[in-house]
Amino acid sequence: MDLNNFLVNPITLTLIILGVVEMIKKFGITGNKLMLVSMAVGITFGVVYKVYELYTPSKVYIDVLFFGIAAGLGATGIYSFVNDRFPPQTKATLKYTRIVQSRGDPSGSPIDPEVK
Repeated sequence: MDLNNFLVNPITLTLIILGVVEMIKKFGITGNKLMLVSMAVGITFGVVYKVYELYTPSKVYIDVLFFGIAAGLGATGIYSFVNDRFPPQTKATLKYTRIVQSRGDPSGSPIDPEVK
């Protein structure tokens, strides 16, 4: 794994914190609890970043940690992006599609699936 192109800096750190907080929101945490969790995530990542700057032997491990978090957030973001835009077809969707196809409506106008 080549980490030479992955830079840990305040901008990268901010984006990672925002991504982690957005992921936590997906679990249904809202309001003041979310604010406290966000603060804890920010403080934790901030302290880890300062250790990264001050303690040279830890740089490799912290690079790997932040790179892994960024890659994981990227993967969940891609999953969410695809899942939100291309939801799985349900039986009702498939039934409606078959009705439109069987009636041969070239305009694609909506047909009530309950009407026979």
